[in-house]
Amino acid sequence: MSKHLEEMSDMDPRAIQKLEEKIEEAIAEVIAKMGLKKLPLLPSRHTFQLMAKAAVAVYEAAVENRRPEE
Repeated sequence: MSKHLEEMSDMDPRAIQKLEEKIEEAIAEVIAKMGLKKLPLLPSRHTFQLMAKAAVAVYEAAVENRRPEE
């Protein structure tokens, strides 16, 4: 998990880690189902991890930038 995300997050670091793991699993499942017939490359495990971390970073930004409901 990114140290930067831990420092800026209102979320529990364990929740962030779990979210990264679940998103990585979901990305891998979708790409595996689509396969090489529809995609030009089957990414490495490292690429799946980076994709999941990027998705969580976007979520973290949304959490940090949310406006309190009026």
